[in-house]
Amino acid sequence: MTEVLLLGRRAMREVVRYPEATIPTLFIPLFFLAVNIGQVSKTFPSTTPFLKGQGYVAFQLPVSLMFAVATATSGLALVTEIDSGYFDKLLVAPIRRSSVIFGRLFADLSRGIAASALVLLVGIAFGARIQSGVLGAVVIVLLSALFGVAYAGFGILVALRTRNVQATQSSFLLFFPALFLTPNFVPFERLSSAMETLARINPISYVIVGIRSLVIDGWDVGKIGVCVLVIVLMGIVLTALSLRAIATYDR
Repeated sequence: MTEVLLLGRRAMREVVRYPEATIPTLFIPLFFLAVNIGQVSKTFPSTTPFLKGQGYVAFQLPVSLMFAVATATSGLALVTEIDSGYFDKLLVAPIRRSSVIFGRLFADLSRGIAASALVLLVGIAFGARIQSGVLGAVVIVLLSALFGVAYAGFGILVALRTRNVQATQSSFLLFFPALFLTPNFVPFERLSSAMETLARINPISYVIVGIRSLVIDGWDVGKIGVCVLVIVLMGIVLTALSLRAIATYDR
């Protein structure tokens, strides 16, 4: 645990030292939130049934939260260390290789909490009302951050397997089509049959729906439970693959 905390603290210092790597990950979700509200809010006024009296910002807020936390930051930092040779020093140091992964994920959790809290506050400033209250807002931040940790495993896995900056960076670009194959603009039932099928088999859809329920519906245990289950399963699978990749990593 000490190794994880030390490596996590070092990764957090990188975030502070290189803000130019973090600012774009905050600009994109806030930009999409503002643009989508400006373009669609008149099409879906607060009288729209699925908004339940709220503005369209409440419906779009979970999508922006996903944008804020699903980054390739840890993967890019890791592949940079591989290129510089520092990663080889970590491998021969008297620490467990798994600590390198968990240290990065710890930093992702901290960064995800800060990023999702900021986006949530902006959404509230735009007029979103959190129907689940203050506790619900805390749960929204935690679920968003934990999804970011789960997704970070994909970027780390790509970094370890390819050892290539461009390939690792593309792990974030792959998130765009996956995000748009969800009920991001309208609920499931308003999608075309083909899009609805794709959205329903996309696990990210259920993370968005679960977080959205905390904003619009309140405490919907079923939707929140499925959201938590998806995040946990993604985290287990991607982290396990990352741990296997670093365990078999050959310099």
